[in-house]
Parts: sequence; structure tokens; C-alpha cells
Amino acid sequence: MKSILAIVLIGVLIVISMSACTGGSGTSTSGAGTASLTEDQKHRLYAAALAVSEAPLESETFKEVCKKVGIFDAHGNPNDNYMGFVKAHLEWAMKIETEQFKREINTKEKAREYINKHLS
Repeated sequence: MKSILAIVLIGVLIVISMSACTGGSGTSTSGAGTASLTEDQKHRLYAAALAVSEAPLESETFKEVCKKVGIFDAHGNPNDNYMGFVKAHLEWAMKIETEQFKREINTKEKAREYINKHLS
């Protein structure tokens, strides 16, 4: 539970820092393939991307996942969907139903494997 809380807090810090960097003026551009992902799949990819890196803002993997789920624009900046998604992700992460998935990605290696399998 502590690791999930840490991941959630990292997500919140990312939102705050990226909003400050972009002035909150990202555009609402969906990434390619976004429509083919369910909301649960988007949250799973995002959770795995957070788990892979201690510094998600510097991680190309994190940026690619955020583009795929439709919350970053083509330039790797948060778009108008980002804040709403992170709020929804916090709620998703706290659900008991996500516990099994969290155990599946409980190491950086497992999280990276999940991303490699599901990002394309």
C-alpha cells in the first residue's frame, strides 16, 4: 500500500510541476491508438510507467505512455486531458480491484515488461 501511495503522490507532483512548466495550456490532442484502449488499460499503462522510473518527467517511456493514453501532446507536454486523467487515476489506484495488478508490476522489471507488451 505504501508503494501505491508513493506512485500516486509522484503522479500528483508530476501534474503540479508540468502545469507550472506549461502554464496549463496544453492542447487536447489524442494519441494514436487511444481509442483502442479501455480506461482500465490506460490506467494500467500509466501505473506501470510510473513504476518504471524514479524520475518519470525525465523518462521517455513515461512520455510515450502518456502520449498513448492521450494525456500528452505530440511534443511530450501534458494536454487538457491530463489533470482529469490523473484525478481519475488516483481513484483507480485506490480501488481494491487493482491490488492484483499492482502485485503484477511490483518491480521495475515487471512494470517494464508490462509496458513493452501493451504499449504497441
